Amino acid sequence: MNGRIAFLAKGREYSIPNSWESLTPELYMGLVRDLIRFAGGSLSVAEVRIGHVCRSMGWNPSKVRSEDGWQNIVILSEQVTFPFLIEYPDGDAALDPLTPEQYRRCKRTDPSRLEGVPIAHYLRRLDYRYVIDTCFCAQLLPSIGSCHPSIGSLQGYKVNNSFGRLTCSLTALQFIEARELLDRCDAYPLLTAILYYPGRYSSEGAHELAAALGAVPDEVHWAVSFNFRALVNFLFTRTEFKLLTEPKGTSQSAISTGALEALYNLSSDGLGTADQIEHLGLIQYLTILRKKLIESVRALHASKMDLADIGNETGLSVQTIKEMI
Repeated sequence: MNGRIAFLAKGREYSIPNSWESLTPELYMGLVRDLIRFAGGSLSVAEVRIGHVCRSMGWNPSKVRSEDGWQNIVILSEQVTFPFLIEYPDGDAALDPLTPEQYRRCKRTDPSRLEGVPIAHYLRRLDYRYVIDTCFCAQLLPSIGSCHPSIGSLQGYKVNNSFGRLTCSLTALQFIEARELLDRCDAYPLLTAILYYPGRYSSEGAHELAAALGAVPDEVHWAVSFNFRALVNFLFTRTEFKLLTEPKGTSQSAISTGALEALYNLSSDGLGTADQIEHLGLIQYLTILRKKLIESVRALHASKMDLADIGNETGLSVQTIKEMI
């Protein structure tokens, strides 16, 4: 998927962002407003795409009256693929035989416009649906204005995945506390306070800041939450840290359950005081957890434990265990 859609108009070259990472904060907030309406059922996929094209180009849809003008907007909007994914029945079972490239195209391009994919005609007959894409690595709202005159603008966390190296300014405690609030709409002001906390992070300070952020528009809190959810999904599906979320319902699932306990266990292991552990960088924290999980699997294997039993003990698949040992 290209990051931008390039086109010529009256001899000039223009481009429209076609990835989350290429959005400006203004375009991100405009898209968030439309996605909220999409989630509520008042906007269609096509309308969300058209809105993104018009905002990117600075066009006012109400002033486009010619049929040719609307046709050009629609043609451009059909090339916008990044905000949505397509879900097919039975967990995309129909896509299993495809190559990785064909799979990516089928997940983002409507079957009616698919070319060069052998099963395109079959996919058109399936009961597929569009869902919002919630997986990317970018900070699309780097700052927010506060509602308290003594605070001013708040700067959010930083994340960067360029040059094949991932960095993030969140601390371990920030990440854990924010992740626990992702599904609690009633706690969005606290989630925003955690992620935009100024200076050295404090749980108590975040609670105090949340009171001042209560008057921030709901759409801004939704944008903060959506952006953070996308980062969480990216970390645990697109990086080596996906290993940490494979265990289900076991004591080894440090990210899925008992995250705070796992954090403070690092202090018991002699890696620092509780305060030092709380302020570990997120990537360093996840790297330590991953290393400890691999070491525990290798220790169980060295004790001659059967792979299936290791799987039962850790919650990891046998295939994952084989890759680790």
